[in-house]
Amino acid sequence: MAKILIIDDDPSVRDYLVAVISRKGHEPVQAATGQAGLAQLDDPTVQAVVADVFLPDSPTLAEWMAQLKAHAAGRPLILITGEPSEELARQVQRGEITAFLSKPFELAFIHKLLERALAEPAPRPAHPPNAKGSP
Repeated sequence: MAKILIIDDDPSVRDYLVAVISRKGHEPVQAATGQAGLAQLDDPTVQAVVADVFLPDSPTLAEWMAQLKAHAAGRPLILITGEPSEELARQVQRGEITAFLSKPFELAFIHKLLERALAEPAPRPAHPPNAKGSP
């Protein structure tokens, strides 16, 4: 059983992902804001992250991705968005993030993606966070 962090400001998306993750026997933990999610990533028992790309308190896309990758510190990072982009696809291809999902997404696809993400070695961060846990 893996502890999986869900970072999303939409309660219905979090509830859906909690149900999906729980059904697979994993332990979901939640954060409704980017800052709360980054703080939860200080917990070394979190093994994977599913995070929304656009949150009300997140900085620019590039800064948010850098913060997530730094705090994830090599753990699988799956991004969810209602606005997929070529840049996200390139980050997956470069191995910077594990995958991204476009909303709305299918239950079976999430199951397979989580299984693959937890079975494969996670991408390595370009730069580890500093001692205070920030990039």
